[in-house]
Amino acid sequence: MILLIDEHGVYRSGLRELIETKIERATVFEASEAERFATNHCYDLILVDSGCLNFRVLELLKEALALRPETRFAVMSASNTRSDVLSCLSAGFHGFVHKLQSDDELLTAITDLLSGRIYVPRWLADGHDSTSDTPSAVNIELETLRLTRRQNDILPLIAQGMSNKEISRHLNIAEGTTKIHTAALLRALGARNRTEAAFIAAKLIRSTTQTSARFKSKRFVIKGMSGVRMTSL
Repeated sequence: MILLIDEHGVYRSGLRELIETKIERATVFEASEAERFATNHCYDLILVDSGCLNFRVLELLKEALALRPETRFAVMSASNTRSDVLSCLSAGFHGFVHKLQSDDELLTAITDLLSGRIYVPRWLADGHDSTSDTPSAVNIELETLRLTRRQNDILPLIAQGMSNKEISRHLNIAEGTTKIHTAALLRALGARNRTEAAFIAAKLIRSTTQTSARFKSKRFVIKGMSGVRMTSL
């Protein structure tokens, strides 16, 4: 059984159809980033879109791993930078699937992963990755952001996945005020959306409170991945 976690329903359904049509006896389940997928299933392979890698999903991946240690995990991404690929591999994922590959290459990636091999896009070995000139958010540290007092108040709440309404109640401020501060915080973090902001916020908080600690498990500890350094598990 294969699980696809991706917020884009069209991509999920297309990839599911491709897999089930071309790979014999393959059964594919789908989940969006907001859904709690069924961890009682013993998946052979779990493919996760990089944009869905938040605390909830990582905890569920941990549950799936505990249930079936032989489960394979891979990240799907439109990124084609060497650093993102290597970050995912060093985090303990078994592969990095480029979402813009041809159908044949996608099928090769999935069959390689199911067979127990590590998979990376062919261009990694060929040296044809693209590297942006824009500094990656992975290099930012909390002290360099110069956040306002209110943004510092909101940062850990964003990391917990709280909504604007929940944050406004927690801080006892108007929801409209919360939206203004949250929007400014997302810009300061360089986050494209709220999920990515939570991802980055968690990294910043962890890096300042646990700089001297070494994690017992390195699985799903992502350094990089579109400007994010994640240390959830």
